[in-house]
Amino acid sequence: MREPRGLASTSLKLRFAMGGAAEGAVIWAFSGFNFIIYTVIFGMPGTLVGLAVFLSLVLDAISDPLIGYLSDRWKSRWGRRHPFIYFAALPLGACVYYIYVPPEFLLAPNSEIWSFLGYEASPTQWALAAWLFVFASLLKFFLTCYHLPHIALGSELTDDYMERTRIFRYNTLFTFCGASALAFSFYAVFFTQGPKPGLDTSTFAVSVAIFSTTIIFLTAFLTRDQIPFLVQPPDDQPKFSTRDFITEALSVFSNKNYRMLFFGLVFLTAMTGIRETLNVNMGLYYWELVPAQLALLPFFTIVAYFVAVTLVAPMTRRFDKKGTMQIGVGISALAASTPVLLRSFEVLPDNGSPAIFYIVGMSGFFYYGGWSLFLTSIYSAIGDVVDEQEVLTGRRQEGIFFAVRTFFSKMTNGVGALLAGIAIDIIGFPPNAVVGEVDPQIIFELGLVEGVIAAVPVLGAIYFYGKYKIDKDRHEEIRQALEVKSKAA
Repeated sequence: MREPRGLASTSLKLRFAMGGAAEGAVIWAFSGFNFIIYTVIFGMPGTLVGLAVFLSLVLDAISDPLIGYLSDRWKSRWGRRHPFIYFAALPLGACVYYIYVPPEFLLAPNSEIWSFLGYEASPTQWALAAWLFVFASLLKFFLTCYHLPHIALGSELTDDYMERTRIFRYNTLFTFCGASALAFSFYAVFFTQGPKPGLDTSTFAVSVAIFSTTIIFLTAFLTRDQIPFLVQPPDDQPKFSTRDFITEALSVFSNKNYRMLFFGLVFLTAMTGIRETLNVNMGLYYWELVPAQLALLPFFTIVAYFVAVTLVAPMTRRFDKKGTMQIGVGISALAASTPVLLRSFEVLPDNGSPAIFYIVGMSGFFYYGGWSLFLTSIYSAIGDVVDEQEVLTGRRQEGIFFAVRTFFSKMTNGVGALLAGIAIDIIGFPPNAVVGEVDPQIIFELGLVEGVIAAVPVLGAIYFYGKYKIDKDRHEEIRQALEVKSKAA
């Protein structure tokens, strides 16, 4: 008989959520700074970088649902989730290092040109793209081995509708603080003069690798006391088979509420993929902020995270999780597009004005504040959907539900990165670009892509989240049904 779990202590929430800092740092290093490092410091064409990242999704197509499936079924004295978290820590750090410290011969200039499918690049650029593809694939695999069991663990810490939101707001806070700390350090510690061709990236790579590995080990070690209280797979579960794995992965789409969350996320991550890829380009070239100013921008977002963490619970009580998700993504989209639209209509002052720093900072405040509201709500909502699915099927499937969501999030994010890379080449944005020397028309088109076009898919996300139907009353019905089934067992 499965005992219902109520409120979690603040200590437990912090021990679980601290793992988000490692995830935030790794994801922001890859999605926020990978493109600028490879195009400016390493001198690669944008399309080639975007293509390597996009193709790395091939491994994700298998690993995300597979790790979720295996994690749901895993039987050991360390439980279902912790073995995967421990396994991922060291290899994930190694992949971070090798992505940003490729062999010297891959960075050597080469005047020879190879053409493939009509695209031309030097042999070393093709080889560097292959290096990025291999280690990006491995990075995503080990990140999956950590992220999915960790998020599933958070969902298992309580059965309470509101408490689940409180747990994940801590996780969201740590995730974004980890990302913000990395963004600050990128300009204030590692690249104080901004990204420039040929700069040494090894200190940056080592620091992110050690930080992420240490935090992942710590969150696993400090939550080990919860293992005896977590759900365990049934003794009579069938042996692993490819057919059952595929059937179970596809079964998540039989749940209408999950489908609405899934389709909303597909639209939303198309925006984030483009914006995160071009974020540094916008700060340096569109707004012409200096590295010292860029280093301070994360403080706007850190304040936004704390505001969002404070607001998400009362907003959930007032608007429920559906309404909070819609409000969050709407705020993010408006924050992303408004400054660029105002610049296009010549409302804003010229670059170099002190006001530009505060305008960009407030844009980040509302963008990441809205994103924090959304992310906390959707993680909590998926946990509610898992409860509903358990009523329908009798199985706890946190891993597979979060896995399918994570894979398609990465896929559309990868598509966004690919589109951003292609867009950079189409508008003629030069590799090794120098601030202040790029054609103004190219800068205008950069803003159009990152600030306006990227925000359009959010309308689809808002529509689908409006179709999500699990509210507090419905979840209470689900909990009562689970208690009846548990007592009957």
